[in-house]
Amino acid sequence: MSKAALNAAAMSLSHDLASKHVAVGVYHPGYVQTDMVNYGGDISASDSAKKLVGLVNQLTMAESGVFKHSNGSVLPW
Repeated sequence: MSKAALNAAAMSLSHDLASKHVAVGVYHPGYVQTDMVNYGGDISASDSAKKLVGLVNQLTMAESGVFKHSNGSVLPW
């Protein structure tokens, strides 16, 4: 699935589940230090995961379908 298709699916899912009061979180983990990028990323996988868990725990219906970076900033679709 392409990034654009994933974004569209997330938005559709957030609309479909709104009546059931289920929020959909969409997150960018950041530029993570992995072997894919020779560990040249800006954030460790552990720190990114901790930030993402925090964002998921704070997710509300008002933010359902909003695309966020692991630092909490809203990203444009």
